[in-house]
Amino acid sequence: MLIAVFVCTPIKANEISFGMREVAPYVMKTETGVSGLDYEIIAAALAQKGHSLSVKLYPFARLVATFDANPAIEAAAPVISSFPVTGWLSEPFITYRNIALSLAPANLSVNTIADLARFQIIAFQNARNALGAEFAAAVAHNSRYREESSQQLAVRILFNGRTDLVIGERRILNYFIQDPTTGIDRSIAPREHPLFAPIHYSVVFRNPALAEDFNAGLAAIKASGLYDAIMQKY
Repeated sequence: MLIAVFVCTPIKANEISFGMREVAPYVMKTETGVSGLDYEIIAAALAQKGHSLSVKLYPFARLVATFDANPAIEAAAPVISSFPVTGWLSEPFITYRNIALSLAPANLSVNTIADLARFQIIAFQNARNALGAEFAAAVAHNSRYREESSQQLAVRILFNGRTDLVIGERRILNYFIQDPTTGIDRSIAPREHPLFAPIHYSVVFRNPALAEDFNAGLAAIKASGLYDAIMQKY
């Protein structure tokens, strides 16, 4: 990962081919295009410099590899510096708060990351890279650990009693708990286990000038209050 902090020659405003992964409420397909928290923040920041987005959606597990392999994709998000990606990393634009989620009636004792070795777990794609070395070590020899692209399916499996824990981002899991299409018994109380440090995600750009445009736009929407207004929507 290259992290650049220097002055670049300004580039002409254009439509940016942008790789994202679809997961509510961060990136969601709509009848007219794309919406969601990540999308709206990124689009608003780049719009400050006259840029627009042409979004391509990929599974999270393939997002970084697709960006690296396809020069036509000019940027991708969300990424962190530990991901094996080459490009210019922006300032963080969003904080994810990952949790382990169980069902309260199960009364599981989950107090440390090391405790996860004992349970059947469904985690989000790329969790081993995103959640750090301690987590990777805890699940390395757990034959009942798996990663799942659909967080909605993971929530459904948990509420159907077919796994002990789901590991995912708090907003995502709560979104699908409340979504009627998940088809779960919401009278069953979930229990959150806040084991993980917050993760601050960035955008990776091929062009360092675009990274600078994004950083400047992000600062502008934070100063204007637009960033907070977008956060409040979700």
